[in-house]
Parts: sequence; C-alpha cells; structure tokens
Amino acid sequence: MAKHTICHVEWGSTDLEKTKNFLAGLFEWKFEPFGEEYLMFSTPEGPGGGLMKTKEVKPGESPSVYIEVDEIDPYLQRAKDLGGDVAVPKTEIPTVGWYAHLKDPDGNLVGLFQGGKQ
Repeated sequence: MAKHTICHVEWGSTDLEKTKNFLAGLFEWKFEPFGEEYLMFSTPEGPGGGLMKTKEVKPGESPSVYIEVDEIDPYLQRAKDLGGDVAVPKTEIPTVGWYAHLKDPDGNLVGLFQGGKQ
C-alpha cells in the first residue's frame, strides 16, 4: 500500500559547499557525498534529502518535494487525467529505485519516488 508521505526534499545548488554550509549552519543538518555532484542530508526528524549540483537555479523549481508511492506508472496517466502533466518520466536511480516529476494544473512540480527494484 502506498505511503503517500514526503520522503525526500531536493535543492538545486550552483555551489554545493556554499549551500551545504548555509543549511548545516542554519539547521545543523548532517551531509554526506552521494556521487560527485550530489550531497545527501539527514535531519533530526522527518524526511532527509539532497543537494544537486546544477548550473542554474530557477525560481520555483527548487526545492523539489518527493512523495513515496508503491509504483510510479499509474500516477503518470492519473496526473494527466486530473489536469496536470508529466515533466520528467519515470527515471531509474541506480541501486535506489525510480523517480518522476509531475506538474499540477498550475505547473508546480511534484516529485514521485518508488524504492527498490521491479
């Protein structure tokens, strides 16, 4: 059964070290590398997330919130049926699972996460 809980929050960052120092200094979050251009963070309670290296951060596109689902595929068509769209199709995260980005009717991004392997 789908949890439908927020499971991951992701910030885009043009300077990972600068953003990490800001968030760690502000909230005392803990960070660890996940590949060369990504840092995972953990919080004392609630969902953790990551900092993703990007060339540009556009207002309204960061941070991204991911909702945990059992299987992404049914949500892709359902989003369209409800007046939204698919911004990023189901994409594999090696050894972790899959993600997708939907757009709500106003164009806001909604991330989906499916853990494990099918």
